[in-house]
Amino acid sequence: MNLNINFNRHIRKLIPGIAAFLLSLNAFSQNDTVYTVTGDRIVGEIISMKLGVLTFDTDYADKEFQIEWLEVEGMVSSRFFVIYTLDGRRLIGNIKYVEGSERIVRVHTFSASISVSLYEIVEIKPVESKFKDRIKVLLDAGYSFTKSNSTHQLSISAKANYQTEKWLLEADYSQVGTYQEQIDASTRTSGGSNFNYFLKGKMFVFAGMEFLSNSEQKLDLRRTAKTGIGYYIFRTNRWYLGTGAGIARSFEKFGGDAPVSDRNFEGMGVIDLNAYDIGDLNLKAKFNLYPGLTAKGIRVNSEFSMKYDLPLEFYVKLSFIHDFDSDPAIDVSKSDFVFQTSIGWEWD
Repeated sequence: MNLNINFNRHIRKLIPGIAAFLLSLNAFSQNDTVYTVTGDRIVGEIISMKLGVLTFDTDYADKEFQIEWLEVEGMVSSRFFVIYTLDGRRLIGNIKYVEGSERIVRVHTFSASISVSLYEIVEIKPVESKFKDRIKVLLDAGYSFTKSNSTHQLSISAKANYQTEKWLLEADYSQVGTYQEQIDASTRTSGGSNFNYFLKGKMFVFAGMEFLSNSEQKLDLRRTAKTGIGYYIFRTNRWYLGTGAGIARSFEKFGGDAPVSDRNFEGMGVIDLNAYDIGDLNLKAKFNLYPGLTAKGIRVNSEFSMKYDLPLEFYVKLSFIHDFDSDPAIDVSKSDFVFQTSIGWEWD
């Protein structure tokens, strides 16, 4: 009996200490400070800054809220962040606002204290980000029906990427099908994966695999393995322009009356443009050029898309994809294109 009484007394003594410890943990996670250009001071937790928007969390708000990056005057945090700058630097350290300056902070890294203008910062990520904070998923689908010829068109696509401080892994899949009574269905299926490893400055190396099948061009399968080096010509918190060059190995299998398969080495050139700070609008354009090395001809893949953000993480998207092959292995059309509208949902 006495043992139980003593045990209960010890527990009662420990409860205030445990509560204080838990409160201190919460205070630590909510100990970042953001200063706005209007003179406001907000205390909470910096989630990230990307695409020209700072995401912030506070105890007094039910959910995270966002501040335009140009509305931020300064910030202070003892936590460690990965900070990307216009000139290609990737700094890892905590942040302290230089009071009295115009949008200047000092990043305290392991070896130095560096002054950085907020105008030069294009992205900020906490080092201790969890898996869910590093992954981004987009799912969309579209459907159309033409009554005059009973034509149905269905499109689906999915994209996902996972990014750390050093590398980026991407994967995508899409399918478009056109179905009409008494006529063979027309389908286009594509997908692939890509891995980027970031080097010093604005450079990165990449490797990936992609595939395509297209019934209109009687292409049962085109599989392309590629590797090369890339460079960000421009990278701001509003848009980026990247380019790259490398080598690719392709395998093609055509159907039809006389099936043909072929393997080739190709050169590769890439231009990638992404404008993501036009209000709720996002514009993308990408060109992949594959000049033949072991066979004549040249292939060009072009992609354009316009995405408009809706409430609750939904969006509508218009996209255009064009494939061109100057010297196909069989007598088929040299080019084919797909235009589609869709509605989707994004987890970021």
